[in-house]
Amino acid sequence: MRGDRVVQVDRKAKTIRNAAGVREKFGVEPGLIPDFLALVGDAADGYPGIPGIGAVTAARLLNQHGRIEDFPAKVLGDKRERALLFKTLATLRTDARLFQDVDELRWRGPTKAFAACAERLGDARLLDRCRF
Repeated sequence: MRGDRVVQVDRKAKTIRNAAGVREKFGVEPGLIPDFLALVGDAADGYPGIPGIGAVTAARLLNQHGRIEDFPAKVLGDKRERALLFKTLATLRTDARLFQDVDELRWRGPTKAFAACAERLGDARLLDRCRF
């Protein structure tokens, strides 16, 4: 989310959501989505969320208290640190260097390290499948 530039692509529903669409679907502001996912979990990214907190409860807590960091201590109790870890996992980082030039992303074929890995795994098909 950057200002008014909020977009969520839902491939399953074949829809694109703006900020209003995110609020309608999840019940929270777009900026709270990492907190929401931390509480309810995200199977696609492999973290379970906080036991006993589903989508409705998560939305209610976030609308009442704001970010997980602002929850009163008694709300999550000993699960607070775990919720903060899940929030970190759910947060899209924008400060990481990705690439200087788009040509850095050009496929140049498998590396020697990959060839050795395929050999170690005993599956030569892996190497054949990635050659162009």
